[in-house]
Amino acid sequence: MRLPMVYRKSMLTYFARLAIVFLTVLALFIISSVFGLLTGASLRESFSGFGDDFLNTFIPLAYIWFGFYYLWVPYREFKLGMQNGQTRHQIWLSQILGIITTTIFNFLLWLAAGGWHYQTITPYFGTFLILIDVVSLAYAVGSGFALLSRKWKIIVGIATPTVILIVLVQIVRLLINFWHPSAATLQALSSLVDWSGSWVLCGLLWLAIMIGLSYLFTMRQQLRRD
Repeated sequence: MRLPMVYRKSMLTYFARLAIVFLTVLALFIISSVFGLLTGASLRESFSGFGDDFLNTFIPLAYIWFGFYYLWVPYREFKLGMQNGQTRHQIWLSQILGIITTTIFNFLLWLAAGGWHYQTITPYFGTFLILIDVVSLAYAVGSGFALLSRKWKIIVGIATPTVILIVLVQIVRLLINFWHPSAATLQALSSLVDWSGSWVLCGLLWLAIMIGLSYLFTMRQQLRRD
C-alpha cells in the first residue's frame, strides 16, 4: 500500500531536521572529547560517559522538536496537499498518521533513555499518553493558527495565554474565597486524584478534544497569499 504523499513528505522533513540536530550534537561531543585528548587527558577520560551524556543532551532536543514541529507544519502540509490534489480529509489523516509515527519514535527514545526498566505496563502507557497528548495540543494549536494571517497569529499568540492566565487566577481566587469543602469531600477528591484511572480518562478525553479541534480547523483551512 502506497503511503499518502503528505505523510511521506512530512516524515521526510521531520526526520531530516532531527538528523541535523543529531549530527550537530554528536559533532560537538566528538570535538569536546578530542579537545580533551589534546589537553592531555587520557582516551578513557575524554570519552568517559560519552554515550549517556550524548543521549541526555540529544533526547530533550528531540522532544522540543517533536512539540515544535506540529506548531509549525499544519499549514505547510495543507498547502502541499492542496497543490497536489489531496482533499482536506486526506491531509488531516496524513497528519494524524504522522503524529502517531513521531509519538512512537519519541516513546522509543524514552525507552532508550532508561524507561525500559519499569516492571508494569502502567508507566509505559502513561508516558505514551502524555507524549501524544502534548503533540495533539501542538497540532490543534498549529491547525488553528493556520487559519490566521501573520498579524492575527501574533495577536492571538499573545492574547490567548494572557486571557487563560487571568481566568485561572480568577478561578483560584473564587475557590479560595467561596469554596470551603468538608473533610469528606477533600478525601474523595484526593482519592480521585490518586487513582491512575482518572488521569488516563482525562488524558483520553484531552486527546479526543484536541483531535476533534484539529479536524475542525483543518476542514476550514484555505490557501492564503501571505
